[in-house]
Amino acid sequence: MKLLVGLTVALLAATAAAPASAHHAFAVEFDAKACGDVTGILNRVQYENPHAYLYLDVTNAAGQVEEATFQLSSTSNLRRGGATPFVLNGSVGKEVVIRGCASRNGELNRYAASYIRLADGTVQRLGQDVEGVFGNRIWR
Repeated sequence: MKLLVGLTVALLAATAAAPASAHHAFAVEFDAKACGDVTGILNRVQYENPHAYLYLDVTNAAGQVEEATFQLSSTSNLRRGGATPFVLNGSVGKEVVIRGCASRNGELNRYAASYIRLADGTVQRLGQDVEGVFGNRIWR
């Protein structure tokens, strides 16, 4: 009986840990050496777990508008830092600048966001500062 209880507890513990192992590190999906500023019109803010997302209308080299997706930090981290849905949605339909690092797998217009300069000029942190650019006067 003790063996059965022990095995059951071990199985439950392993099952509970499985979702945690599925989450990935920044470097698995995004390239910290391929970061830059992206300017466009913020068209949508999406708060969901485990990450929030911003969607930006950007103009490509051919002059066509494409949608760029920016993965943000967790919603709890964003709220603690002041990047609430209310604050971010205040710039929907307006031009913003987002600092982002490109996807490693080559998927176009997919980034991990570090910072956003909102339409009113304020800067909000959105994710990891993998480059250390916040100390740069441009992003203060």
